[in-house]
Amino acid sequence: MPAPLSSSPRLDRRVHLLLLDDQDRLMLCRACCSGWTVPQVLLDSGADFRESATRFLAERFQIREPRYGSLYGIHTTRAGDCWQHDQPTISHVFLVRISAEESDAIQQLSAAHARWGVEELKSRHRDISPEGVVLMTAGYVEGWLPDGPISLS
Repeated sequence: MPAPLSSSPRLDRRVHLLLLDDQDRLMLCRACCSGWTVPQVLLDSGADFRESATRFLAERFQIREPRYGSLYGIHTTRAGDCWQHDQPTISHVFLVRISAEESDAIQQLSAAHARWGVEELKSRHRDISPEGVVLMTAGYVEGWLPDGPISLS
């Protein structure tokens, strides 16, 4: 007898990393369709969000001791409001402060990396995914978001 099919959709778990350098420039990676995105990590079901982010930063960008900002967000979509994906998603968004040297090293990895300041982020917000990254970054840099954890759920 075949195993019954699960009626619940697979849960998408990911970390979005807002890498902000000493000059308040956000690191972006060229995405498909001429757009830009922040670095992100897809996680297995049991993986810890922060540990996975720390491991990714060390492996991909050689950032060994990331300085996480005091602002992070958690966004959870339900099956009915998946505006970005066709499945429920839990996204943790971490702001990570990086040095000018770390920022320069990432920029030199590939022409697919860019650093934009707040004004350029605001003027080109439609080119950047996921939605809300520019708002969170501008709020943190401009100081109008609270100092501490916030929930976007």
